Amino acid sequence: MPIERAGRFLRWGDMRPSAGLGLESAQLEECIQEISRSRITSVFGNPGFGFHESNLDLLARVPHVTAVWFWDVALKNIDGLYSLHELVDFGVHPKRPAIDFSKLPKLKRVVWEYKPQDAGMRSLEGLEMLHSVRYRDASKTFSNLAVPPTIVELEIAWANVETLDGLPRLPRLRRLEVHRCRNLRSLGAIDELFPELEHLVIAACGRVEAQEGTRIVRQLSRLKHAYVNDHVLPTHSGTTP
Repeated sequence: MPIERAGRFLRWGDMRPSAGLGLESAQLEECIQEISRSRITSVFGNPGFGFHESNLDLLARVPHVTAVWFWDVALKNIDGLYSLHELVDFGVHPKRPAIDFSKLPKLKRVVWEYKPQDAGMRSLEGLEMLHSVRYRDASKTFSNLAVPPTIVELEIAWANVETLDGLPRLPRLRRLEVHRCRNLRSLGAIDELFPELEHLVIAACGRVEAQEGTRIVRQLSRLKHAYVNDHVLPTHSGTTP
């Protein structure tokens, strides 16, 4: 569902884990009161939808919130996030100070626009889903991307890497998606990194050749679905995406 106005407030029905309410600078007090009164647990903000704050201090007034999504914002202070002790869904990008994820230990799902100064990602013992956006590193590997071993789903988009080297072994990973990584050439020892992988999507990564896709499918015995650059590949299970 698109973001729509319902009565006085903006609502986003597709925001998870529950429908979200849009924070608007022009009626910020009213938004806070509605979130508190109705016990709304998901909130979002974007300049195109009226959010023009430079900090997230307002979140300290709604500590029951469990999901936040702020995009195209220019934040100078994010300390209000640390008031959300039950936060499970996180997405804040792109202009923000560094974040210490260890102060948000209940996170389960994170959309992360990587900053080298960010800390604490590996401490998230309950993290299940990580979407990494615009990771950049001089080594062109994932050696500096902290990924907890608990994740089940990993999605990577717009990274500058040439290989998956540097990612740790992820024994629980079931789904891997890599999108628009134009330098990516090789998926390396993917069978050793993700022994339980079932779903693989490689899209708009033009340097990954067809034979590379065939090679990795042969190595992944549990793979059920494989899609590599417009090619649906047969898997051991005989199923396709």
